[in-house]
Amino acid sequence: MTTLSSTLLAVLLPALVALIACVLVIVLLARQVRHQRALRTLYLEADGLEHDLKECRTRLARAHASMSMGPNQPAAGETDARHAIDAALRELLAHRLWLRDEADNANQRDLDAAVTAIGKARGSLGKQLQELDTAQRALETAVREKIEDLSNQ
Repeated sequence: MTTLSSTLLAVLLPALVALIACVLVIVLLARQVRHQRALRTLYLEADGLEHDLKECRTRLARAHASMSMGPNQPAAGETDARHAIDAALRELLAHRLWLRDEADNANQRDLDAAVTAIGKARGSLGKQLQELDTAQRALETAVREKIEDLSNQ
């Protein structure tokens, strides 16, 4: 019996150690994949947010140009809007620099929170861009109607 249990122990113990090692490797790989996926999402969302902010700046400039009283006079709120967008772009740059320098050492909870936050920011900006489009169309319609009224007089 002793030889049988010794043989069984000699076979089962290495198999158990190998199984534990495999589970550990799988867990570590899954963690690494999750980390890389979060980083990839952050970079993609940051690119999207930067594009959205630049698009917002372009649309606001067009809207303000429609409302401007003179070529050298900024429209009401134009300077504040430009400063807000520039500040958001600077903040985004700071986050990109942090990602570049610290992303490999960041814990998963921080990365997940960042993915959620940037997703919410993009969603909010998307809604604001839609509202800006609606306002721009209304402004263009009003300007067109005013021009038609003036030409009819």
